[in-house]
Amino acid sequence: MATRVDDAVNAVQTMIDYNFTDSFLLWEALQAAGSTVVTAGGRIFPNGNKRLAVLGDTILQLAICEDWYNSGLPRGAFDVHRQRIGSNQNLNSVGLQAGLHNHVNRAGGSTAVAPATMATTVQAVLGAVYLDSDLQSVKSVMQTLGLV
Repeated sequence: MATRVDDAVNAVQTMIDYNFTDSFLLWEALQAAGSTVVTAGGRIFPNGNKRLAVLGDTILQLAICEDWYNSGLPRGAFDVHRQRIGSNQNLNSVGLQAGLHNHVNRAGGSTAVAPATMATTVQAVLGAVYLDSDLQSVKSVMQTLGLV
């Protein structure tokens, strides 16, 4: 019998076209701040997915920067590209279009996922993919989600 954890993890893995070796990383990424879930797979995350989101934001910028560097475009192009792709508005939109909001474990009583929470969750998913694999896998997930 599948659990809520299994259902959410399987659905999101299909959504992002990436299968985790450590599925608890993805489960952690789906925990909004204020969620009642604060441990999984031996890790403690009292602030939900925020730590993974910080890592994910950094990895997102690294992926964008590496692609910019290889393109040979001027510095200004990097700034524009980074701001467009990494903005909370864009990350929220991408998360909603993918259906990720259906799997975010929200704070008690919340019925909708706030735009900032959705953006944080997308970043956290990217951070989880990076910890589970590598930068190339993150870039693949970014493509699948339509971030690049």
